[in-house]
Amino acid sequence: MLLLTSAFPRLKRFDENGMDVGEALVGRCLRSWQANGFRIVSVHNKAEEKLLGDGFPGVEYRFVEEDLGPEARKTPSFASVLAAAPQDEPVGIVNADVFMAPSPDFAERLAATAADSTVVMHRWEVPSLTRRQGHRFDLGVDLLAFTPRKVAPALASFVSYPYQLGVPWWDYAFPVAASLYSPLMLVADPILLHHTHDQAWNDGEWHRFAGLSAGFLKAQAEEPSANPRLARELQRRIARIERDHYGSKNPKDTDYALAELTIRWIHVFSEQRALSLLSEMELPASGRTLDDPVEDDLLEGLLAANAAYNSADPAEASEIRRKMPRREFKGPPPLALYKEISTESTAGQVIGAGFRDIGRVILSTGKLLERRMRRKRRGYS
Repeated sequence: MLLLTSAFPRLKRFDENGMDVGEALVGRCLRSWQANGFRIVSVHNKAEEKLLGDGFPGVEYRFVEEDLGPEARKTPSFASVLAAAPQDEPVGIVNADVFMAPSPDFAERLAATAADSTVVMHRWEVPSLTRRQGHRFDLGVDLLAFTPRKVAPALASFVSYPYQLGVPWWDYAFPVAASLYSPLMLVADPILLHHTHDQAWNDGEWHRFAGLSAGFLKAQAEEPSANPRLARELQRRIARIERDHYGSKNPKDTDYALAELTIRWIHVFSEQRALSLLSEMELPASGRTLDDPVEDDLLEGLLAANAAYNSADPAEASEIRRKMPRREFKGPPPLALYKEISTESTAGQVIGAGFRDIGRVILSTGKLLERRMRRKRRGYS
């Protein structure tokens, strides 16, 4: 099975002792893929050809010349990366700094699974490859495997946008679009290991690609060949986000809501078909849904308001929303630190966001205690 990447050999990665281990890291990662039975194509811009030298043994290199504009990175576009993909065979897109733990027959098993599904795999964050104690990173997809012919409408549209390897949002938007043509499946095994480092994108880039992804997903939801049930649901939820944030004082709120939708979409639909390729065992569905549960005492009011809300234009919907009954708890919202802080934030911004989070925790705890007291007075346990 073929893996597509862009493996530049020089990275900066510091271990727990402060030593830079980046120079050897990419080579270790590529060799781990080869040891698991994968072929590798690494795509680069032509300007990097001399810097790469002889490259890594056994890796096929392809060099492209493209002008991606002043805001673009130096990494290749997905149009160039996916030009190397066979149309009728399963392929994988993988980040170059992900190490693959030894897994018997993994390439063959993954290829068989990706023949009929779009496979997502999350990485496990570890402090170093020698001390493998970490957690699964659910806010992104580090290996995506699929058969290009099966998701052709999504691919054709995707490569027309300026997505590049290494930029944010591609691993949110593309799996959601692919799910409209090929069912998502999660490989849950802790196979992909990632040496933790600071995020490589900035806030402006994240929001720019959020806007591009909104347009991409809206167009995909209108594709005639898409799964009609899922396409209607995606259309409805994107429209709901636009209505909910119409006239918002912070235009970035729409981006955060779309990110929450795409992440939840990937989790819900992939976890319904979770699998362990190490043991070829199907795993029980997680039980996650696209919606948080609705409080029983508000259900009738919400249902009555929803009919008018869904048919209203954005200005009318904004007015209706102000009159709709509110739930005390909406599930775990994205907190200020998660939504607002990046590696470019000042110390004051981090402290301010932290205080906002503390305030939310105190407020939520107070509401929970108040609710329990009310229930106790009514005679409930």
